[in-house]
Amino acid sequence: MSEDKKYEKELEEYRKQIDQIDDTLVDLLNQRGNIVLKVSTLKKKYNLETYQPAREREIIQRIKSKSTVFKSSNMESIWNEIMGASKVIQNTTAKVGYLGPEGTFTHQAALEMFSRSGTEFLPYNNALEIFENIEKDNIDFGVLPIENTLQGTVRDTLDLLIEKDLVIYGEVELKIIQNLITVKEAELSDIKNIFSHPQAFAQTKSWIKANIPNAILIDVSSTAEAVRRVEKLNDKSHAAIGTEFASEIYDLKVLNSRIEDNPSNFTRFLIISKQKNPLKSENMKTSVVFVTKHVPGALYWVLKIFSDAEINLLKIESRPSRKGRWEYIFLMDFAGDIDDDKVKSALDLMKTNVIWQKILGCYPLK
Repeated sequence: MSEDKKYEKELEEYRKQIDQIDDTLVDLLNQRGNIVLKVSTLKKKYNLETYQPAREREIIQRIKSKSTVFKSSNMESIWNEIMGASKVIQNTTAKVGYLGPEGTFTHQAALEMFSRSGTEFLPYNNALEIFENIEKDNIDFGVLPIENTLQGTVRDTLDLLIEKDLVIYGEVELKIIQNLITVKEAELSDIKNIFSHPQAFAQTKSWIKANIPNAILIDVSSTAEAVRRVEKLNDKSHAAIGTEFASEIYDLKVLNSRIEDNPSNFTRFLIISKQKNPLKSENMKTSVVFVTKHVPGALYWVLKIFSDAEINLLKIESRPSRKGRWEYIFLMDFAGDIDDDKVKSALDLMKTNVIWQKILGCYPLK
């Protein structure tokens, strides 16, 4: 037998093995699908949570750790599609609202939390629209920024959490990387005008001064809107400061990457929902807001409750209540599960030391 014939025979044998494995994979996927439907029926019968993005992340991490041939990112993509197909047969596709347009940091954070398959991502103009659409059951979840390491708390999000009857379902932390984005034929010397959000300009002030000090800075509603305008104008003299993600969406070029002045720039995003997160982990986080009594040492006695209970406070800050002059609401995050007896006791004791208290959510700690 010639070498060519041996080669063809060996190749044909490998192809047969691949076909057999593919058939087995299809059979296993059908088995998985049948079990998924049984799980869906069971959850509906007992009125249990049907959609758990945090559970999906656990599955992805476990699968990625088992891969010995494929890249972990490829395994993640494959399983996202499998889970997306599972949602379709369960009829549990989730609708997630984010601050638009496409390509914002909030959009990017939403994609970190929710798989692309089986999720419908919907852009909204502001935080109020997201809250109202969750209340009306038009969407299941909303993703909103709550805190930046440089700019502090996002007041609009906090105010709406206080005023509305929704809860924090989870959180995502995203490193904020700013990029100078242009049409593909542009060079740095061509740039005369830059679009971006005022916050992005503040975060890249030194870089702009050092590299294109004479450029005209034009404020727009978001970094993604800035990138969209550059795409629409299609002019070498215009650039945007925004995400690499947005440049891919609008088919533009990242002319300079990582132009933020401070590399330690992170934003924490909250996932908001009508439903509480049923997922438990070893590390849980609880967020609460409260108003203290108007007596000396009122805040001290509240904090002492948690100190005595050995509950770790992660954050505390105050903001005007907007209802009474010189009246303040305190926001507090602490490590602990509200179903834990120690936490329950602390919260019950806290009620006797404050005028008003509201639990914003309890969710796995990142």
